[in-house]
Parts: sequence; C-alpha cells; structure tokens
Amino acid sequence: MSPSFWIVFWWVAFAGTHMLLSSPRMRPVLIARLGEKPFLGVYTLISFATFVPLVWVYLSNRHVDGLLWSLVGLPGMPQFAALLSVLGIALVVGAVAQPSPALAGMTKARGSRGLTRITRHPLFMGIALWSLGHLLINGFATDVLFFGGMAAFSLVGAAHQDARKRIAERERLGQFYTETSFWPFGAILAGRNRLVWSELPWISLGFGIVAAIGLYALHPWMFAR
Repeated sequence: MSPSFWIVFWWVAFAGTHMLLSSPRMRPVLIARLGEKPFLGVYTLISFATFVPLVWVYLSNRHVDGLLWSLVGLPGMPQFAALLSVLGIALVVGAVAQPSPALAGMTKARGSRGLTRITRHPLFMGIALWSLGHLLINGFATDVLFFGGMAAFSLVGAAHQDARKRIAERERLGQFYTETSFWPFGAILAGRNRLVWSELPWISLGFGIVAAIGLYALHPWMFAR
C-alpha cells in the first residue's frame, strides 16, 4: 500500500471515531454507561491511537507519491504561506489562553468575548490557517492529503461541534451562538457583534507569533530532507 493510502486510512479512522463518539446519539449513551471521566479517557485514548500513526506515516513519507501542484515559485507565495502559518499558530495559542465556551469541558454560560467575537471557533480556524499555509507550498500527494485533511477536519469538526452543541446545550450557549459566527468576522460584518481590541489576549497572541517565527526558522533543521 502507498503512503497516500495510509494517510487517507488514518484520517478516516481518526475523523470517523472522533465524530462518532461525539455524536448527539452516541455520546450521551456512552457517558451514561461509562461515566463522563471514563468516557473522556476512552475518547482521548482512541484519538491518540489514530492520530499518532497518521502523523508518523506523513513525517516518514513527506513529498512523495507524485507532485499535484507547485505554487512555491509564484511571486510572494512563500511569504503568504508563512504569514498564514504564523497567524494560525498565534490564533491557536490565543484560543488556548481564551477558550471558546463551546469547547469540550467548558460549562459556564457566557456570551462572546475577545477572539470569539471574531469567530466562535478560534482554535479550529487557527489550525485551518496553519494547514492552508503548508498546503499552498507542499504539493505532493502525501502533503496534500495530510494538510488538506487537517484543514478539512478542522472546518468539518467545527461544524459538527456546532450541530451537536446547538441541540445538547441550547440553553447555555443560545446567546453565544446568536451573536457569533462560524467564519471569521461574519457576525461583526452582519452587525451582530463588534471587535473589542482590549479583550484580545495580546500576550498569548504575541507569544504565538514569536513561537511560530522560531519554528519557521528551525524548519530547515527539523525537516532536513
């Protein structure tokens, strides 16, 4: 079997089990039978058991199985891709410091604040931006399947979370969903929200930018071939 096959296989295994276990029908049944903490333990174990092999297969087979596109030579493309990656990492770090109330484990009812005024899914959108940045300049089949899969999973996972939370936690998150948007700046442009600069986690965003630039500088050493 080709590396591309195994990347697809592990993406299907990871995404399939992830969404099945968190579905509105399956999740409540499993929590009732196992308890919430044991369920989260099983959920985490299965996630690691499917995601780690996916990453390992890709890192062992980067830039193989045929070139599908080559955009790296376009004027400004490497810089644009790097910018997307840096913004993506900064957004992920900011989302960890200022988590969305829709994330798993969050129980408090509150409206939008800071990053969630921009998008209700700053974590998922950060991962999608990082993935897109890598996808633009890595056009071999294994690259496209890995980074394209990462971007797709982030967006589909966010939509899946919305569908589940709107039903399961309608009372707690009703206001939050009313005043936020899936896509960045959607609610602000629609007049349902506004950007409050003082609420943004500037220290975390700055740390994310510095970390991303550091990782970018280390790329030639980390990925020599």
